[in-house]
Amino acid sequence: MDYHPLFDLAAVVLLSAVTVGFTSAPSLARSAVFPILCGLTWHCVVKCSEYISRSAWASSVGGYTLTYLFHYLDVGLLSRWDFKLQGPATELAKGWGPPATSQKPPSRQPPGDNGVTSRLRFGFSVVFSWRFANTPYQARGVPALDEKLRRSRARFLANTLLTCAVCYLVLDAMDSSADPEITEKFYSLDKVAFFSRIRDVSAEELVMRFFAALGLGAGLVSVQRGVYSILAFVSVATGLSKPVDWPPFNGPFAKIDSLRNFWSIFWHQTNTHRLRITSHFLLCNVLRLPHGSKAVRYLRPWVVFLLSALFHVAIDVSSGMQPQESGALRFFLIQPLGIVIEDTARTVYRTVYGSSGRGLTVAERCVGVLWVGLWMAWTAPAYLFPVLAKTGSGNAGVVPFSIIGCVTRLIQ
Repeated sequence: MDYHPLFDLAAVVLLSAVTVGFTSAPSLARSAVFPILCGLTWHCVVKCSEYISRSAWASSVGGYTLTYLFHYLDVGLLSRWDFKLQGPATELAKGWGPPATSQKPPSRQPPGDNGVTSRLRFGFSVVFSWRFANTPYQARGVPALDEKLRRSRARFLANTLLTCAVCYLVLDAMDSSADPEITEKFYSLDKVAFFSRIRDVSAEELVMRFFAALGLGAGLVSVQRGVYSILAFVSVATGLSKPVDWPPFNGPFAKIDSLRNFWSIFWHQTNTHRLRITSHFLLCNVLRLPHGSKAVRYLRPWVVFLLSALFHVAIDVSSGMQPQESGALRFFLIQPLGIVIEDTARTVYRTVYGSSGRGLTVAERCVGVLWVGLWMAWTAPAYLFPVLAKTGSGNAGVVPFSIIGCVTRLIQ
């Protein structure tokens, strides 16, 4: 008998939390649970499109289930968070240090009791802590919460509620403006290639490619930041957590002046912790490359983006696509090349013109923003256009109720 994939998501979260909370770091039960989680996640990914008609919703359910599986690999098997330690059992938790027998200082005060409630609270706390905010193990690149929001619970709740509303309206506007004719004309699969058909690319198409990349970023940020803000509002409003535990989801827009800053500062860092740990494990523990070597330093970005690419291919499958139809591999595996080009250009520029040591000028930042925009206009269609070709530009949209559509009908 089959069942809805939402049960897979709930089961993966519950089983992960119970396992982390009630087993010790070296317990074999943790390894035994992992295949079960993989099976639940696989069922969710292949069944999402059958049970959930909206591809955006299906990919979200599949994506969050995959995220919790990946997170368990991090906290349960690699960094090995332990209730008695109230933190990880290895230095691998920092994502850049080698495994060690020495224990890091606990990120929380040791528990006063060893009861079921305390263990459950610890398990769920670790499972829901994707960035480990406000702990010694916080992921790199997580922006700091504004001091006014940190001190005032009411101000934080009001700001978070406003963020939820803005994200919803952005998604609503994107759903309302979806045009199948525009999609067919500019966003078809034969338009993914650029340099091989450079003579046929018009200025109008170039502009549309740029807006496609911009729309992809705005849509992803609005969905992810919106869900994050809802969880933050509920957690702080009910007293389950404090505002300091919910730093901004994204970094400042001013940091979109280079690809390196875009991915490591502006873009959400929810996957950073587990990507660093997993890449370190593969390079230093599996391939036995020396920690801190040049080989590890140069290979790590490619491994990180490869893991991310495979992760997003699975998300695309949950939306109803076949693995070979996804453009995630093509998009993510080209990003390290862009960073290499960028670093090389910066080195040459500083060699020729010198470095003032005062940071980037306004003109240099503008050039950086233009570079990021052009790069994404070239690479993002490889990821976006196959999704549009498979699901259509409308596909019932993302938001369940259109505020803009309702207001438009009232005005007319």
